[in-house]
Amino acid sequence: MPPKSNTNGFSNRSSQCYMPAWATLWTVIGSLVCIWDATYIITRPRSMANGDLFHIFSPYAKYITLDPLYGNLQNAFVIAQSCMNYVELTLALLSIILYHIVGQRNLGCLLLLVASAMTWSKTILYFVHDHFERSLHPEKSPVQIEAWEYICLFIMPSLVWVVFPFACMWSIGRQILRLLNVSNEKTKYY
Repeated sequence: MPPKSNTNGFSNRSSQCYMPAWATLWTVIGSLVCIWDATYIITRPRSMANGDLFHIFSPYAKYITLDPLYGNLQNAFVIAQSCMNYVELTLALLSIILYHIVGQRNLGCLLLLVASAMTWSKTILYFVHDHFERSLHPEKSPVQIEAWEYICLFIMPSLVWVVFPFACMWSIGRQILRLLNVSNEKTKYY
């Protein structure tokens, strides 16, 4: 049975954006990690060593030696970044709900594209900020860290938030462009 046509004369199948399974999995797992990460920042100092919430966030005891912003209670940038995490993950999880549960596939894909662009650009900004913060204030580094620790425990895990959001932007952005091109071609003939 051929796909049903909508009011524009397109088949529903050709006018729908597709969210790859890996993008859905990334969005759910990435959002859970972002909730944990942002909550660590927002609940400081309670989430830090000797705080009543530290048992939930104990891996950050090592992480703050690699990323001094996470241990600096006076730094507004990391607080703002964490607030933006909540906005991004809300959009990302809403995209999953719209796509998989409500059936609003195009809107779900569009929201995932927006959330991915936000995550990607914020992560790049974080890397740039970290570079300049370290070079402008080398005396603020709490402890000496080995280069391999910095690469393996800060750079490599953070790159995940560059690669996967970019892959989502690329995959969904290409589909949206295709749908726009098909729509433009069809409207030329009507």
